[in-house]
Amino acid sequence: MNFRVMPRRYGPTVHLAPAGELDLETRIALDECYIGADGPTIVACDMQHLTFMDVTGLNALIDFADRLDRLDRLDRRGIAFFAYNWQPQPLRLLDLTDALYPPPRRTENRGPTRLLRRSLRDATADHRAA
Repeated sequence: MNFRVMPRRYGPTVHLAPAGELDLETRIALDECYIGADGPTIVACDMQHLTFMDVTGLNALIDFADRLDRLDRLDRRGIAFFAYNWQPQPLRLLDLTDALYPPPRRTENRGPTRLLRRSLRDATADHRAA
């Protein structure tokens, strides 16, 4: 199955709906996903239709979330990224990836998938604290 990302913009919010299989051959779709010059304040990814993700796809998704996080810190625009409605296989890959890293000293999640696991409440709290 092919992979596609369906962006929709509603005011300051960009909704992304990745669908299909995110892997080595399809990760380019995330690399080419442009959020916009006028800058949203929220980027929400509905992962309901992401049926499969391999490690290269996970790395592409982490890089995408990290680019938004870096842009947020540089421009101080307050971009809150979060993903929700994870399917079992991609969620299991997130769990396995984080299990490879030692537990953090603090109670907050510091694993490589931390940006993909933030809830809207977590993202909002992070931006208020900043």
